[in-house]
Formats: sequence, structure tokens, C-alpha cells
Amino acid sequence: MAFTLANRGLYTLLNSAITGSTDIRALVIKGAVPAAATIRDLNTVAELLAESGVVEAAAAGYSRADLASLTLTEVDASDDVTLTAAAPSWTSVAVGETWLAQAYFIEGASDAARTLIGVDAPASSLVTNGGNVTGPALSLTVSQGA
Repeated sequence: MAFTLANRGLYTLLNSAITGSTDIRALVIKGAVPAAATIRDLNTVAELLAESGVVEAAAAGYSRADLASLTLTEVDASDDVTLTAAAPSWTSVAVGETWLAQAYFIEGASDAARTLIGVDAPASSLVTNGGNVTGPALSLTVSQGA
């Protein structure tokens, strides 16, 4: 029989790397969004920002967001573990930037030390209009499938 990972084993592995006190943050991409195959091979925020065409948002009112309400949930019925965090928000973001994606990372001393978790590129871009902006909430499910 091949190795089978228990749900609690998956939860424990994720929980050892990410807990409710892990400093997970988000940054917004206004330039090109790398292909999924490229993102899978990136390890840090520095590597993401070095990709051709990737530009971080810079409008007044924008800054990297510290995510709140981190939770890990184990679900035996569906054989998965889900990581969630509250949606980041920004107040009075200057008009005129087109936001294409949001990258999630574990905070570090520099972009080279900030571990990239992943990139969320919603179906619709967001054009800042001088008002408040709420980004997508982090919801990542790791499933063992059948």
C-alpha cells in the first residue's frame, strides 16, 4: 500500500508552518500577473517582483497589509485543511491604479526573506477611485482528494 497522509498529519504539518500568530501579509500587483506554472516555482516576494512586468501597487493610501483572523480548519468529511484570513482593506486609495492580483506572504526582514504563499488573481481587476478598497480574503484549501 502507498503512503496515505492522515488529515491530522496534513493539519499538523501546515500548523507547524502557519499558526494563528504567523505574520501573513498581502501585497497588490498592478502590473502583469505571472502564469500559474511560474508562480509555483517562486519562493520569495523578491522573486515574484523580479518577474517580467510584475509591479507592486504604489498609489497613495496603499501599503502592504497585515492579515488578521488567521485560522486553520481540519475537515475529515472532505479530507482537507483550510487556511483562512480576513480580507485586507485600504482607506482612501488614490485614483487611477488598476489592481490585478494579490500576493500572500509570510513576513520577513526583506523581500528576499519573505516566503511567498501564493497569488490570487480574481476574474475582474479593480480600478482605484479615491475611496476605500477591500481585497479578497485569503482562503486556501489543501485537499487530499479521493
